Amino acid sequence: MAIDTVKLRSPVIDEGTAWMLEQKCILRQGVQLETGHVLYEITTGELEGSFDSRIMFRVMRDDWVVGPDGRVCQMPCLPFVIVECSWHKFFYGQNVHGGPVDFPVVAGLFVNLLGEIMANDHEIFHDAAKWEVRCVDWAEMFHISPEGQREFFRSFRDVHYPRRARMEAKYATAIHYPGKSTTFRAYSKGPEFLRHGAAVLRRALYAVHMARSRKAANPSKGVFLSARDERAINRKVKAVQKLADWRLRVEVQINAKKLQYDFKGNFPKVSEITDGYLISVYEEQVYRLFREGRSQMETIRTYDRVKARLNSCYGKQSANSLLAFWLQYSMRGEEAIKQEYALRTFYYNRKRLVDAGVSWNQTDVFIVPQDTALPRDFVPLPSDVRRCSGRVSANSVFKFCPVEQYRLLNAA
Repeated sequence: MAIDTVKLRSPVIDEGTAWMLEQKCILRQGVQLETGHVLYEITTGELEGSFDSRIMFRVMRDDWVVGPDGRVCQMPCLPFVIVECSWHKFFYGQNVHGGPVDFPVVAGLFVNLLGEIMANDHEIFHDAAKWEVRCVDWAEMFHISPEGQREFFRSFRDVHYPRRARMEAKYATAIHYPGKSTTFRAYSKGPEFLRHGAAVLRRALYAVHMARSRKAANPSKGVFLSARDERAINRKVKAVQKLADWRLRVEVQINAKKLQYDFKGNFPKVSEITDGYLISVYEEQVYRLFREGRSQMETIRTYDRVKARLNSCYGKQSANSLLAFWLQYSMRGEEAIKQEYALRTFYYNRKRLVDAGVSWNQTDVFIVPQDTALPRDFVPLPSDVRRCSGRVSANSVFKFCPVEQYRLLNAA
């Protein structure tokens, strides 16, 4: 669906440029002075989370290198810039609908606009292809009812990510599996947008409406928002919230270690990252969690169909043994069934189920009502029919990014 949070490292810069960027970084905010609304903010701190809409911008003079003794340590180096933010929120003011795709093209636009925000014409802001990618998120959104989303997360009580611990999430309808190479997270967009995104979007819409009012206003009478504009803002925020309530968001964060491994020990340049690569990593991580995405056969979950599939794949004798294994796995979960089987037998049986396209999630023998709000064939892969792939139209107010809002205000 979209590129979300991205962390980039610039080529080296001279000390004079580094000093200028540091001075601007402290005070660089897009603020509508009349109302005090912040349009964008550049900070030298870390992002608070995937919901954070700020731009983290930092000038660095130290880098991690392998020392003479073979240990990794920080050493002084020529200055460079690290920048991190959510491209989805940067360009659209929200990450509920639409989203940026075509990584090299969007990176070029982002780096160029960043130079404009910093009021700096250094060459690094005109050649994004030379920037290194240190971290990037690929996110997919799926149209699932709120009750279906709750069932999806309830089913995860017995799902375990290979060699990773599940971390406590901020919401009941959220899961988070951090790792050194990648991080997997999924959450219901509605509660997250209500808590973090609605206020940010409201401020952005307010700024746009104020700019338009300023252009049309009589200077002697001042500028104010009409009741009609206030109602329009409220309607748009409520509409996005309603959309968010039916959105299940799944993200895979590709960390520096994974990028360096995949690109033969080097951090990839912006020009080397493609959407195809990002989607392939996303699908691989979803498969590792669900262990069913690669099957060439239709994934099945119901008792009668599982029995027929196992009979056709392995013969009656082996199928009966695997069917008993599948029944216990579906009802009792992974941790409980591991106590019943030798580990070698457990992994062998599980692999045979995967090879046959048999799932143990959301089955008709799972201890939940059989008629559920969550579609039984749902897997959060790009091939799923519930995947949201709509784009933000060119004339949508959500097309405004902070730089364009800033231009609009200054032009008034």
